[in-house]
Amino acid sequence: MKQILFALLSVLCILRIPAVVKVNEARASWLASVFGLVALYVLGTVTPLKVIDSYLGSINVTNLLQAIFALLAIFFFNDSVRQSANVPKVRWTYYTPLLSIPVMILSFALIQDKGPTAADFIVTHMGQLATATYSGVYMLALLFTVLRIIYVLRHKKRSQYLTFSVGLLVVAVACACHIAFVVLFHFSSWHGFAQAIGSWFDRLFYVGLSVTAAGWLMLLLSKQLPRLRLWMADTLWLTAMRMRVNADRSRFNPAWDLFNKTLEDGIYKSLIVLHNYERGNAMTFPEPIQLRISDIESKLDARVSSFDR
Repeated sequence: MKQILFALLSVLCILRIPAVVKVNEARASWLASVFGLVALYVLGTVTPLKVIDSYLGSINVTNLLQAIFALLAIFFFNDSVRQSANVPKVRWTYYTPLLSIPVMILSFALIQDKGPTAADFIVTHMGQLATATYSGVYMLALLFTVLRIIYVLRHKKRSQYLTFSVGLLVVAVACACHIAFVVLFHFSSWHGFAQAIGSWFDRLFYVGLSVTAAGWLMLLLSKQLPRLRLWMADTLWLTAMRMRVNADRSRFNPAWDLFNKTLEDGIYKSLIVLHNYERGNAMTFPEPIQLRISDIESKLDARVSSFDR
């Protein structure tokens, strides 16, 4: 399941790159996918855990890094969802999860005998109060943020947003299981029962995040695919025309506009550049090119008119 999640986040990360420069929501989403990828990498999804941790002293620092990166991924995902849902930023709910990071670092530093590297680091050290504090604070911050996202999405009816909520609800249950494990294991003698509950964390957490990432990917594709089908050929043709006739002062401008603007804005900019080129050189393009430009302008005008209505 970790490999599936890694693949989904990789696709999301790549698809969001063109929009990162111009859209705030896209930046937050992209940062969420990047931090999620780093968190999964530190878990040993690609490179073995012991190899990564060996460069950090073989004292399970990878566990701390994974927790911080995972929390940052959920934090930026929360910001992206908030912007997408047009919900105002409430500062205390927005920044509170980040306050847990210094507490986690301090608690981790107080854990005794942190080495050698082990995937079950938390379980084997749960007898220490510092470990319980470190793991408990991390899960509480994660749970708080996840529930906040679900709350933000409560009025969204689209099926993709419902997928988010279902996936995040599973993540919330996973966090609750881990919190129950921490409390029962450290503060009671029911260690076997606590571990039985805690064992559900990994199963539910990565399933829930995979469902959420799949929903995010579906939403992205549902927004982009129709526009790609409608505008991509025209966008590429106009960009190629600008480069072919040297219509720009810099040969990098057409390629920059291709990635730095929405498809409709890129087409509008290219049409202006090409018309200015004609006027500046007191010439007109051949008839086939003029007809193609006229067709694109008609399609763009029809699109704008439909939005105005």
